[in-house]
Amino acid sequence: MKKILLALMVAVSLMPAMLKAQSTTPTTSFTVAHDTVFMNVITSADSNDLITNITGDTLILKWRVVSAPTFPPDWYTATALSICDDASCRDNTGGVLWNGTTGNMFSSTYPPNATHDTVEAFGFFPDLTGASGGTRAITINIADSTRGKSSYGFSKQIVFMVTHPGVPTAVSSIVNTDNNVALYPNPAKDELNVVYSPAADVKTITVYNIIGKIMAVYKVSNPAGANLNIENMPSGIYFVRLVNSNGEQVTTRRFTKQ
Repeated sequence: MKKILLALMVAVSLMPAMLKAQSTTPTTSFTVAHDTVFMNVITSADSNDLITNITGDTLILKWRVVSAPTFPPDWYTATALSICDDASCRDNTGGVLWNGTTGNMFSSTYPPNATHDTVEAFGFFPDLTGASGGTRAITINIADSTRGKSSYGFSKQIVFMVTHPGVPTAVSSIVNTDNNVALYPNPAKDELNVVYSPAADVKTITVYNIIGKIMAVYKVSNPAGANLNIENMPSGIYFVRLVNSNGEQVTTRRFTKQ
């Protein structure tokens, strides 16, 4: 009987240590460049928050919008606000990004030991041309769902603070021409045609990839359009930024390279 009581006492005394050993605290597996990204959007813009995988494992990151205030009605249009991860860019068609508060869960894979050359972007891309003004904060939660790793369960939140002044009372000629910018074909393979109004005074077109790296710069001579050779660019999502003779941004547009 004494032996049984002694065994029970030893088991009870070891239980807290056993429980402590079994519990795990998620460790950091990825970092973000900024917890909050501030954006002042006149018409359209792109802003990246860099995600870096700091482990030797391939990470599966799941993300969703977890908090979004009530937007002006014209901010809910499918193309007004888009979010991109390393896999693809998604607009709000069908309310998949948010339906007033939260949105669907999305998943993307990030390679091991990302360096400054292979860091992956998490981008927020508003296009609020002609939309109502206001300031809104969109909170996105990104969680490591790589099962079997000590980092499983680690998560971060990113807040995109978007300020849009609305349609000014005196609309400049550049703002008027913003909706007249067109890209075709889209998706594109070897060439991309960019068409715009002569009033936009476009002089330079710059192509960026989804992490904001400049892929090509084109000097424009035709006042109404340009033909861009994109044959040597890898397949993926890109953005073209049009700039006028005063160095002012006319607009940013997105296209896919096949």
